[in-house]
Amino acid sequence: MTQASSQNQTLYQQIADELARQITEGIFQPGDKLPSIRKLSQQRSVSIATVQSAYEQLELQHLIESRPQSGFYVRQPVTPSYGGTLSDKSGISRMVSPFGSDSAGNAPSCELPTPDQHTDLSLPTAVSIKQSASEVLRRCQQPELINLGTAIPSPDFLPVKQLQRIMGSLVRKRMDEVVVSVFPPGLEELRNQIAKRMAESGCHVAASEIVITNGCQEALTLCLRAVAQPGDVIAIESPAFVGLLQTIESLGMKALEIPTHPQQGISLEALQLALQQWPVKAVALVPTHNNPLGFTMPDQHRRELLELLKPLNIPVIEDDLFGDLDYSGNRTPAIKAYDEDGLVLYCSSVSKSIASGLRVGWVSGGRYQQQIEFLKSFSSVGTSTLSQMAVAEFMANGGYDRHLRRIQAAYARQVQLMGEAISRWFPEGTTLTRPMGGYILWVGLPGKVDTFQLHHQALEQGIGIMPGKLFSARDHYQNFLRVNCAVPWSEEVEEAVRTLGELARQLPQS
Repeated sequence: MTQASSQNQTLYQQIADELARQITEGIFQPGDKLPSIRKLSQQRSVSIATVQSAYEQLELQHLIESRPQSGFYVRQPVTPSYGGTLSDKSGISRMVSPFGSDSAGNAPSCELPTPDQHTDLSLPTAVSIKQSASEVLRRCQQPELINLGTAIPSPDFLPVKQLQRIMGSLVRKRMDEVVVSVFPPGLEELRNQIAKRMAESGCHVAASEIVITNGCQEALTLCLRAVAQPGDVIAIESPAFVGLLQTIESLGMKALEIPTHPQQGISLEALQLALQQWPVKAVALVPTHNNPLGFTMPDQHRRELLELLKPLNIPVIEDDLFGDLDYSGNRTPAIKAYDEDGLVLYCSSVSKSIASGLRVGWVSGGRYQQQIEFLKSFSSVGTSTLSQMAVAEFMANGGYDRHLRRIQAAYARQVQLMGEAISRWFPEGTTLTRPMGGYILWVGLPGKVDTFQLHHQALEQGIGIMPGKLFSARDHYQNFLRVNCAVPWSEEVEEAVRTLGELARQLPQS
């Protein structure tokens, strides 16, 4: 290391240490905005790069967060699920509680109970939500609405400027590559980056074992087609991800809903009973920061799931779409990390972390890999070359990791604020999940309130929500709704939550 680089490291570390002390001593309070990078560089007579390095160091210590197009702020306490101890990346342990606490250490303001577990073991059912789900999704995405429905993050949380720079550079310097299709399995430089990232979740796969897809939805479709035929039975969580139900419906398969605990995940006892009664072809799950329940399945539960399915040779389709969005910054080992027999088909994408519009997803199919690659080749042929190149560059240059640190803290704060507002404005008897990652909440209303009726009334007030019945093939969860928290918090959003609470109070509860 040269003398100049050593001095620069000392400078940024000195600035980071001084700001950390000021935060610890309460000079800067949670929520306070820090000086801009340019202003601090002028105040300290140091380079902009030095201040950037100092702020990145504080982000790694989970002391500050970057808010898109706004600046750097002292971050609020991390918001995990059910309390306990977390260690940040500096190695410092701290106690945390559901939905955090205020700066004085008082009890959290959101104390709503968790929704009850659904215990009814249903029969395999032909899914029929296509028309209603498509209509709700279309309405929720109207630009004039406050979108608390579809699980699509606001551009405020996305790395828009970084992607703009990367894509601009690719178009200027590598346009001859951009205009050429990349056939399955996809761009090698991207598959190399994904293989490295999958290793962080315990999945040791080669780039050759990954197929790039048009988002996670296509990955799920390819997996289902690889393991089952029309009319076959797919065991799923209950409630289930809307997109999975839509895919099962489009392929003419049947859904077998398995009772799912809002903290532990799918009931292995109920699944075992179902396997004894029905010819299940696959089990499809969202085990990490589940959509819509928000839970993360414990490691032991994941191992036991594979132990149950291995003797029966039944594959698992693992949707890890929200896996990178853990509030603690730690990566939960995927189910595939415990797979020694190629039975786990692992799916993910950048839709929830970088941008859904890029349509970049992937699948690592285990023993079904060749079939998936074949199906991809003769369905959508390939995925946008520019999108693949941009994601590969963003991951390779460190931008993705920096972006994740920012949005992990931002989404924790968003979920905390939304949970507190729901606790404040919704009717007595409301229940609420407490996720450890992602940005969605599963809300239960008291009695037999019809959230489909609430959805229509909310649209008239300029608010979009997702009614609970869309998360079941058997019309369960009619008094539930899913809430998207990846909407920048404002007085307008707070007012929307208050309006939803008032509308819910007015609906009949029986």
